[in-house]
Amino acid sequence: MTAFRHAGIFLALTLFAACSFVNAPDPVKGGGEGGEGGEGGEGGGVPSPCGNGVYQTGEECDDGNDIETDGCLSTCKTAKCGDGFVWEGVEGCDDGNMVNDDGCTNACKLSTCGDNTIQEGEDCDDGNQDDTDVCTSACKTATCGDGFVLAGIEACDDGNTDDTDGCLQGCNVATCGDGFVQVGVEECDDMNLSNTDGCVACKNAICGDGFVRSGVEECDDGNLVGGDGCGPGCTKDNLLPQCMSYATLSEADRNVNFNDGDGGVEVCDSEVIGEGWYRFMGAAGTQMPTFPPPDYACGTDAPGWVQGSYPAQQGDVVNATVCFNWSGNNCSWSSAIQIAHCGGFYVFYLPLTPVCHLRYCGTN
Repeated sequence: MTAFRHAGIFLALTLFAACSFVNAPDPVKGGGEGGEGGEGGEGGGVPSPCGNGVYQTGEECDDGNDIETDGCLSTCKTAKCGDGFVWEGVEGCDDGNMVNDDGCTNACKLSTCGDNTIQEGEDCDDGNQDDTDVCTSACKTATCGDGFVLAGIEACDDGNTDDTDGCLQGCNVATCGDGFVQVGVEECDDMNLSNTDGCVACKNAICGDGFVRSGVEECDDGNLVGGDGCGPGCTKDNLLPQCMSYATLSEADRNVNFNDGDGGVEVCDSEVIGEGWYRFMGAAGTQMPTFPPPDYACGTDAPGWVQGSYPAQQGDVVNATVCFNWSGNNCSWSSAIQIAHCGGFYVFYLPLTPVCHLRYCGTN
């Protein structure tokens, strides 16, 4: 009985010692729970963890939360571009790398056309909104047909492939002779400058346009009046020979309206023209006057005029007299002439003047 008592006492003492050892204060970490030097006590317990809201050595920041989108990460590191977390209100993106062309730039901005960095899906990016350079504002390489005129390269760009408007497919301005008929402007365009085919200056060739169409027209004098050598059907008129072959008189001072008085211009026709058929044209007028001009008119001393009638019908030829007016006598000298009716004009057979200074006058 005594032996069992002693054994029980020994066991009790052993258990007490073990319990006392477990609860004994740690000389390094400080006292036990509630004792001096415990957690948070003066003995310097385990350092507080990141996220307790207290800035401590080794931390860049500590805002007491685990939000990764503010200025302080859950690792107590200051938020920055490239950390992989989008800083709300500051960054547009953050993909955690330094690749500049993957949709999120190295400045943590979302990639956009015009940011001067070529991103996926962009042909180019020159950082501007100029649609007249080699890279459009849509970050596409400028091409003919994109609707933007590339400065120094394209003359036009209407954004289509229609060759019948004002801008051709090659981005050149439509012009007569380019081979394309411009709607509303041209009637034809045969891509040449020939005026003797069916297309003249990009207009359909017609009788009266002034150009003889090869194989179709005999003549084309620019009008539809008959009797002038070319009839209204662009066939040659059956004219008198003198209506087809003559010399012209077109001097401005031959007109009856020119008179510079005594001592001025004094032309003598017998010295400047020979005998033959003549047609008055241009500034000289279109025919001879049927009234006596005053002295010194027509650039001479004694001006000549027709005394008689003109032929009435095309093909008629009449004899007439030219009188030269001088010093109150309206027929001081005279010459026998002929006048031929050529349809739209007259021609005159003029001999040399009898003396000097006499001249054949013209009028309108």
